[in-house]
Amino acid sequence: MSKKLLGGIAIAAVTLMGTMAVARDYPSQTIRLIVPYAPGGQGDITARLLADRLTPRLGQTVIVENRPGANGVLGTDVVVKSDPDGHTLGLVVASHVLQRGLMANLPYDPIEDVAPVTLTTRTEMVLTATTTLPVNTLPEFIEYAQERPGQLAYKSAGQGSNTHLFGAWFADAAGLDMIHIPYSGSGASHPDIIAGVVHLGFDTVPSAGGLIDDEQLSLLAAAGTERMNRWPDAPTIAEAGAEYGLAEFSAGSWAAVIAPAGTPEDILNMLYEEIADILEDPEVIERFASMGAVIAANTPKETAAIFREEEALYTDLIQRLDINLE
Repeated sequence: MSKKLLGGIAIAAVTLMGTMAVARDYPSQTIRLIVPYAPGGQGDITARLLADRLTPRLGQTVIVENRPGANGVLGTDVVVKSDPDGHTLGLVVASHVLQRGLMANLPYDPIEDVAPVTLTTRTEMVLTATTTLPVNTLPEFIEYAQERPGQLAYKSAGQGSNTHLFGAWFADAAGLDMIHIPYSGSGASHPDIIAGVVHLGFDTVPSAGGLIDDEQLSLLAAAGTERMNRWPDAPTIAEAGAEYGLAEFSAGSWAAVIAPAGTPEDILNMLYEEIADILEDPEVIERFASMGAVIAANTPKETAAIFREEEALYTDLIQRLDINLE
């Protein structure tokens, strides 16, 4: 065996031993779990629930830091540029995979600069309409809008948000000429859609559920691939809108824990196993169910594949529909 080959084997062995030692000593200090959004949202709630339960399991305090700004970019930038030692993590939502399509000068690569730990939950979304329109079903809305090009508006939680993308995708697929009205969050849009200032919108179940139950909003369809337990009679958009070009439509949101690229695989797997175990707790499952979320607990590799798949889909839509942050 050549000296060069022996040297390569020795280096690989030292590297492996070093990685194992890092994982064995982890964590050795306080862990920061950065949420790149404002306090109070579902991502923030998820992060705090995980932090409370990870602290005794890991033997180190897990603290949540809110770093909102630029549609999640400011806080995520802190995560990806931190030391890849597992002591700085992030809690991102589905808009993470929209960022490269929306920002020409994004300061990091949302795929290559991130080491996913796990998808924690998926949040069901709904398509709702104002009750001021004479429609009760998705086909009725589409036909009503077809007869009124440029007269109806869909709302979003902000320019470039996932609900903006879903609204534009829906209108394009159904061949509707609709106006986009962005708000500073879903909650800020509710008075206007209730009053009929805007006419249609995508929302998470936690955000719109009470308004639907109180009949302040009309539930047109479930936005995901399956019907919802809460309203089992509501068809999916793909079901109800198949003949209108919506057979392939599916919209949803999720939350995921990430680490900086280069974080040792042993640490990622340890964190995944601890979080997955937390997510199996019936109390945690019920807590998320009350918020309209279902447990995901995907492995690091599965989560990385989801990031890549959704980024490719949404980047294509963003470019084709000319969606931007302005």
